[in-house]
Amino acid sequence: MHDIDTGMLPTERESNGLSIRKYEPGDVAGIVEAVQESVPTVGAWLDWCNKGYGTAEAEAWITHAHESWDKGDSFVFAVSDATSGDYLGGVGLSRIDHEKLSANLGYWIRQSYQGRGVGTQAARLAVGYAFEVLKLTQIEVVCGAANRPSRRVAEKTGARFQGLASGRLTYHGKSIDAAVYTISAPAARRATA
Repeated sequence: MHDIDTGMLPTERESNGLSIRKYEPGDVAGIVEAVQESVPTVGAWLDWCNKGYGTAEAEAWITHAHESWDKGDSFVFAVSDATSGDYLGGVGLSRIDHEKLSANLGYWIRQSYQGRGVGTQAARLAVGYAFEVLKLTQIEVVCGAANRPSRRVAEKTGARFQGLASGRLTYHGKSIDAAVYTISAPAARRATA
């Protein structure tokens, strides 16, 4: 993967009216609106999703997303309605290990679109990107052990539960237990890696 020109990688995938695409400067307002709406649900698990999140934080996130993409360190996508372009959340591949051909999968969906399968569809698109475009062979999902919605997305995406990891995550400075899942590339892909 070291030889991949990240500027030549596809920046969007679409399926069934849902799109995951590279973040754009025009996403700022949609991100802020989605974060503010989602503090009661997403904010229960992710520190950055709080009432203080505003334009500066969204701009910094987009800058970080582009810089990480250019370095090949992570590939994060805006989740949007393919027709309207409405911002629905985010999904991404981070902690990419170029030697082990692995990455971490993370996702969040704005509150008004939760429970509709959007997270599962976005996660599946990102996993497809990981295996087909980036040629990775292993994806890990780590979420709060008590975060049933995120665990359901992992399971519906085809991830296998590996176990609980005591204190693996931190939320507001406190360690919390995590559920750890893995998704392996199809056997044919692993054999050619």
